Amino acid sequence: MDNQWNYKNFNMSIELDVAGEFIYNGIDELNRMDCLSNNAPAFIALYSLAVGIERLQKKILVLWKYDRIENKNIFQKDLITHSHSILRGEITKYTNKKLLNKEENEFITLIDNFYKEARYERFNVNGKIGIEIKLWDEYIKKYIKDISLKYPFKDLILSYEIKEFLGKVIGNISRKYYSLILEGSLLNNTFTYELRSDSKAEKVSLGDYNKNSLIEEKYEEKLALKEFLVYLRNSKEKSGFFNFLDDIKPLDFDSALVIEYIEEISNGVIPRSLIDNVKQIYSDNGYKPDRKELIKLIGNPYVSFEQINIFKCYSILNDIIQNNTIEESMINTIKDYACYIDDEKVLKVIDKINRKYNLYHDGKMSLDDLLKILGVLHVKLKKNFVNLI
Repeated sequence: MDNQWNYKNFNMSIELDVAGEFIYNGIDELNRMDCLSNNAPAFIALYSLAVGIERLQKKILVLWKYDRIENKNIFQKDLITHSHSILRGEITKYTNKKLLNKEENEFITLIDNFYKEARYERFNVNGKIGIEIKLWDEYIKKYIKDISLKYPFKDLILSYEIKEFLGKVIGNISRKYYSLILEGSLLNNTFTYELRSDSKAEKVSLGDYNKNSLIEEKYEEKLALKEFLVYLRNSKEKSGFFNFLDDIKPLDFDSALVIEYIEEISNGVIPRSLIDNVKQIYSDNGYKPDRKELIKLIGNPYVSFEQINIFKCYSILNDIIQNNTIEESMINTIKDYACYIDDEKVLKVIDKINRKYNLYHDGKMSLDDLLKILGVLHVKLKKNFVNLI
């Protein structure tokens, strides 16, 4: 394969992923903002969106312009430009398509002005303060007439209507530019349009949202998380993992803070107050590192909680054989653990343990004979968790 094809295929495939990450992160930051304040989130949201859209624009030009010019070096140097408006003009020229509407074109102008006027303005001794806020504010007020201000600072409250509108504009730009990437990939016989499954770029370019608004992705995430919390709270399902959770004594959190914690977490933020609360409870109760290691297992995809319950059954059986004694409570405990095991081979072993014990309990088998059989079953059980001992 030649270098130019590799450049258009592999390099640009990664760029599509990178651009999607920036755009998604910008939407994520926008979603977390309650109001438009002169602070880092307002800057980061606009900066991330500007970088992501710019990289999409440059990727389009690689697919549509690169083969139609003689001096490739000048082309690559020209891509260093940060003018979204110039890049937009080049895209229109080489694709012969005007895809963006008025709202979308003006957003391109917004991020272009941000790059030119606001990115480093605070590093200028005589620089203006809050240019990006002014840019956001003017654009929003042009299209959203019914707005609210937060006193005493008179910050613009970012209502659902505003966020949905911005999400729609950014979503439409992203989708329209992706359509050019898809078409350009076909023209170049490359796979540059391909997206990592479940990646941020896939959500930006192919997500199915109401009005194409990317902010809907954040609301869907919140909904899914809260439904999952309801399931965790109310599920009566028996599994190794739930059994593991049930055995852990919960920390004594203030129930009045639960709503606040959930709201922050559903916005993708682990509240600092929650972290400090956990640290304080650990300190007050003298929790040892063992609890931390136990908690770390939650959510670990490489931990089989079913195996833990098999190991518990094995341990009880091991005690029976070592001590040459058996009690009904031991067998009942093994039955309880079996409720959290799905492995059919293991369940057959446990079923045989129960049946042989019942024969012993009814006087139809001696203790010695029972222990011999349990010894064989003990070995079979051990084979199922060799990595745990």
